[in-house]
Amino acid sequence: MKRHFAITVLAILMFAPLRAQEAFETALDSAALTTARSETSYDNPATQPSGALSGRIVYTSGGHGWTSNSPGNGAWFTQRGINNGMVEDLGNADQLTLFAEYAFNAGATVVPFRPVGRQPVEVVLDNDDPGVTFVPDAAWTAGTDAQYFGSPADTVHDRVAVVAATQTAVARYAPNIPSAGFYPVYTWARDGADRVADQLYRVVHTGGVTEVRVNHRRVGKGWVYLGTYHFDAGSAGCVEISNRSSGTPGSVVVADAIRFGNGMGDIDRGGGVSGKSREDEASLYWIEKGVGQGAPSAIYQRGLNNQDNNVSAPIYMTGWMNREQEGPLTDRIYLSFHSNAFDPGSIGLFNGNNTPASTTPNQEEWAEIVAAELNTDLVAIGSPPLENPWPDRVQLGLSLVLDRTDIEFGEIRGDRMDPTNVNGSQPEMDATIIEVAAHGNPDEAELMRDLRVRDGIARASQQAVIRYFNQFGGGPLVFPPAPPTHVEARAAADGTVTLKWQKPPFDGVVGGEAAGYVIYRSPNGYGFGNPTVVAGGDTTSHVFTDVRSNSTTYFRVVATNAGGESLPPEPVAVRRPPTEASPRLIVNGFDRIDRGLSPTEFAASGIGGPSGGGGSFNRVIPRQINARDYLVQHAQAIAARPATFDSCSNEAVVSGSVVLTDYDAVFWICGEESSEDETLDDTERALLTTFLAGGGKLFISGSEIGWDLEALGGDAAFYQGELRADYVSDDANSYAVDGDAGSILEGIAINFNPTTTMYDAQFPDVISPINGSVRIARYGSGGGAALAWEDTGGTSKTVVLGFPFETIRGADVRADVMDRVLEFFDGPLPPPDSWKVK
Repeated sequence: MKRHFAITVLAILMFAPLRAQEAFETALDSAALTTARSETSYDNPATQPSGALSGRIVYTSGGHGWTSNSPGNGAWFTQRGINNGMVEDLGNADQLTLFAEYAFNAGATVVPFRPVGRQPVEVVLDNDDPGVTFVPDAAWTAGTDAQYFGSPADTVHDRVAVVAATQTAVARYAPNIPSAGFYPVYTWARDGADRVADQLYRVVHTGGVTEVRVNHRRVGKGWVYLGTYHFDAGSAGCVEISNRSSGTPGSVVVADAIRFGNGMGDIDRGGGVSGKSREDEASLYWIEKGVGQGAPSAIYQRGLNNQDNNVSAPIYMTGWMNREQEGPLTDRIYLSFHSNAFDPGSIGLFNGNNTPASTTPNQEEWAEIVAAELNTDLVAIGSPPLENPWPDRVQLGLSLVLDRTDIEFGEIRGDRMDPTNVNGSQPEMDATIIEVAAHGNPDEAELMRDLRVRDGIARASQQAVIRYFNQFGGGPLVFPPAPPTHVEARAAADGTVTLKWQKPPFDGVVGGEAAGYVIYRSPNGYGFGNPTVVAGGDTTSHVFTDVRSNSTTYFRVVATNAGGESLPPEPVAVRRPPTEASPRLIVNGFDRIDRGLSPTEFAASGIGGPSGGGGSFNRVIPRQINARDYLVQHAQAIAARPATFDSCSNEAVVSGSVVLTDYDAVFWICGEESSEDETLDDTERALLTTFLAGGGKLFISGSEIGWDLEALGGDAAFYQGELRADYVSDDANSYAVDGDAGSILEGIAINFNPTTTMYDAQFPDVISPINGSVRIARYGSGGGAALAWEDTGGTSKTVVLGFPFETIRGADVRADVMDRVLEFFDGPLPPPDSWKVK
């Protein structure tokens, strides 16, 4: 049975906040690195956002994970079973990733004890590996630190350079990336009194350059997160470590190791490796592999079984990485994500009932701040739009915090922040576990399998951290804003490109009021940079005069204030003609992110214990739900012809800011938009009716259009009369499509089966011709997959796909399909001279 849910809250995509320099389009030549690179090579670099958490260190983890049965047979298992369609071990990892991005965008230095994101590929470069270059070499001396990343046999533990007010030394870590994609990037460097509070890292990726600074006087000796970025395959990307710093003269910057991606688990306790990505394994193994040389093994191995060692490893590692001699206790924090069995709603945990030394100075208050923020915010969102009401512990008369009388929570013991002094150390920061909801309750488990809810938890957790530092550390009480809405990018005949948007909503839930905006640009729609600052929260447009013709440029507008930067909304793009407005418009109408789109995973065994069986369960992985960047596949395919276009969100059309009849052809993305969120609402259908009546040409694709409009009675008259399509059945039971002989898609073979980077179009509509249309493609299982129609004058035309265009595998196949559609719409290609970039 198909399940559909509404999106009436702001859909925020949580894949990485990519910032870069669009002008940096060519690979850096390592042979040219004979002198320290001039910083003018990086005009207008992007930076990690500054905000309410700047200068703060956030240590974070997610409980449980795939664990080895050791001592024992070494077999791998999850510590919790399948409960109402979810496994807590993996839900905690998904939650950590979403929170890490929120914290990063508020300016925090993030130290995760389970990796961020979903990237099973890894490239780790130590300072003495091929691909690492020091310029000038003489400026970088061999370090003698007893703690370093690498093997015991390493003769050079790390390299250090004395700081300077302007850059005079740079270390460059250039990986050979096996495949293009989004890679979380981490640094490993020892902390110390001779380090600087602003060590500069430059991440060079497909969009350009992003600068991130880390205070290695306060944190080191483990992986510190630098953000997630898009890299092409090959060695064009890199991370540079600069000696430019405002630190005390004589201080040093340190270059040890840089990690790109998370990788697959490779620890074998006698039963083989897990076969799982590192983010799905327990934090114990990420810590063990990342602790480096010179660290006490007691951090991850205390003579207990792996499951029990995993409980305390994050807090021991927190104490190991934290240099408590620098700064106050209240400029750093620890937060771990769990869910509980049956106790409803959000509960913050603290210690002290049994062993007073096991608590931290403000632990109960910190626990209550987090639980109260989650409780208040999730209750405020309400149902609808959420599938079920969030349990209000205050209204139920239940405490927001818990200190058990039988045990102390090992993961947040304040007396375990020194791994060399078990149960005898002093707390170095406040720490809590937030039990976000009850996986044993069917309604709450449904909520935790919904990206809207996981996003709300992550945002509330960010706001709780800001509240804590305001109350105990004197930080500002300003929440970063929500993303702008109603985005559009349109080119004019005079060569200018105008971006427009609407000011995001603001309240105590979605974020603070926008004080300004930053527009990032991209050559590929995935790596963004070259920032343009737009002052004023009420300013909602900007005109660019430097966008090249016949070249695709992508834009992303984010909102800013003193709290930080919003997460990114959907991108927009233009490919403008040299001397006229574009005749084509791409509209992104796919906003849905509810539980019905959450991907399903299967494990054959080990669920819930060493002898556990297998089963299926949901994950909350944004890029497999709705990345909201499917404009890219459409833009690439249209540009391949080549042809020009503007683009916008469907909200910009509904508001009247973008007028469909200004264009000859519209390309409408429906994805898996469906009934409750509406594939096409009343206004959209009316505008499309007018557009087609005026001779417009429409390409529209999606797997739920017929299901929503005809099967569920949304508007069968529009579906049959305007789109010229008739709904046959809900699921083609096939991911294969072949163009019909004699049609515009003749000879094209299509596959749209899901991948780890593309959502699953689970129920592609089977459709048939009606009111003069013809079938142009069929599913491998039989039945219509695509239709075309033109009026008797050959002016108004439609092409309707019963599956989403963006899910077609292979850029070449998508380009072939779009080329046929454009030829159907526009006729033969224009003369080659008109294609040139100007």
